Amino acid sequence: MLDNPELIKASAQLGKYITQQSTVAIRDKLRISKEAKSDKEKINVLEEIIQELLAEKNQLIQIAQVYDEQMVAQKISEEDVDYITSNILPLFENLITNTDDEEEAEENRKNLDIFKPLLSKETFNMLQLLGFNYKRAIGEPLTDLVNAMIVSQKPISKEADLDRQKLFYEHETQYFNMINDEEAYQRHLKLQGKE
Repeated sequence: MLDNPELIKASAQLGKYITQQSTVAIRDKLRISKEAKSDKEKINVLEEIIQELLAEKNQLIQIAQVYDEQMVAQKISEEDVDYITSNILPLFENLITNTDDEEEAEENRKNLDIFKPLLSKETFNMLQLLGFNYKRAIGEPLTDLVNAMIVSQKPISKEADLDRQKLFYEHETQYFNMINDEEAYQRHLKLQGKE
């Protein structure tokens, strides 16, 4: 949450309004309006105060909406919690029963029995109340994992393959240079524990 640019911006704006000391400025303007000689001057100063207060109120409402949107985006809804808790355990149980090794399947069943309470609706709700962000803790790493799996299946471009080959040959050249330098080769053997 602290690395979210929208929340950082909202926090900065909120800090700005907190430190502005608008009450001091309003008090000064009220003093000026009282000192004004004509009613028109007093009305103008009071209208200016009202406009400033309305603008500040609107800014604070916008800041609060950013915080609210970010909190809603992190919270898993009650329907989603019901769906996850009612479907994830049967999915795991199905995966366990499809294992060929019966001993491994039994071990997995025991482990699943241990984790069942953690996958309950009550646990989900309790951890969310404590500030646990499931989407960030589980969703983002899972997304990264799937992305990495997909990217790893992508064929290497000719340029990348040439760069890889170039690095390999540079490494080989450096290795042969080290072998030809007796002192460097002895240090290498010592580092490898082969002295």
